[in-house]
Amino acid sequence: MIGKSGLGMQSDIEDGGVNDDGGRVQAGLLQNLVILAEQFGLSYSTLLGDAGLSPQALADPNRMVPMRYVQQVLDAGVRRTGDDLLGLHLSELTQPESFGVAGYIVRACGSLREVIEMCMRYEHLVSSVGSTSFDVRPGQVAWTWKLTTTNPVFRLQAVDYMLGSLATVRGHLPNVTHWDFDCVRLRRRAPELADQIREYERVFRCPVYFDQPIDALVFPLAALDAPLLHANSAMRDVLESHARFLESKQPEPDFLGSARAILKTMVMRGKPSRSVLANAMGMSSRHLLRRLTDAGSSYRALLGELREEMARNLLLESDESIETIAHRLQYTESQSFIRWFKACHGVTPARFRQQAANQGNDGN
Repeated sequence: MIGKSGLGMQSDIEDGGVNDDGGRVQAGLLQNLVILAEQFGLSYSTLLGDAGLSPQALADPNRMVPMRYVQQVLDAGVRRTGDDLLGLHLSELTQPESFGVAGYIVRACGSLREVIEMCMRYEHLVSSVGSTSFDVRPGQVAWTWKLTTTNPVFRLQAVDYMLGSLATVRGHLPNVTHWDFDCVRLRRRAPELADQIREYERVFRCPVYFDQPIDALVFPLAALDAPLLHANSAMRDVLESHARFLESKQPEPDFLGSARAILKTMVMRGKPSRSVLANAMGMSSRHLLRRLTDAGSSYRALLGELREEMARNLLLESDESIETIAHRLQYTESQSFIRWFKACHGVTPARFRQQAANQGNDGN
């Protein structure tokens, strides 16, 4: 099997406890991962045993379980198969339904923009392991996934699985030929084996670049709002209602996280609005303000955080001019953006970008 070396992640028994960074994953997604692994000759019961899980622990697909169990399942899978690209290969078997209600919602969306925004809005129902976003650049869109883990080996497997799954899900949606990928960008180092590089290109069906600043699927800008034939807005509304019901049943609903996820899609569209945010969350504008205050925040603070995050990402992960970035963040003049950024970071955007580049060069 391509990528065979027997290198895997250490188990809890070996290292005294896997660092899961506090992340949690939907039991249904983990169960689906184990079921897919059976097609590679791995035993369902053996993998659960390796992870220290019983079948009963996954009986409720909407239950959230610690991320370390996913790490341990993938660790055992890599160790038992010797396939260093197991996450990538598992992604080829993914169905939209693997991601619960979020996957069903994707099937009903009317455009790729809507697909990505629904992923951003409801991915917290699937896991708190990573976050989805998209970055519009001249002629292209980068659909990114950022993983919140400090475990480098798990990062490789998880990113391969997630980006590979997003690429595979594309094939389950009608009328998708108009958004074939231009390329895939990965933060991981290029594999030493040429066969492994070819395997990435086979799965993604496009050029794959390594040692990049982001993990992203890149496709033509024209594809972002092209209509999808399977669109069903009525079904999407029903599914979103169910998703909000699942949110209400979470032990500790993350109100601030939900508000942030919705507002993030609005910032990326360039049309943030307090009233629209309130409506999307099913409450009045006044009630939204009270809830934000109770959570120790405000609409202005939340919007500022998201704009600051977007500014940092654009400065670090793109070569766009300061003027272009300022325009994308809704500043009519670049000087206003420069003054705001310097007040936040103590340096100008240009200096911030240069410092980051210097640090990167020092690390090489």
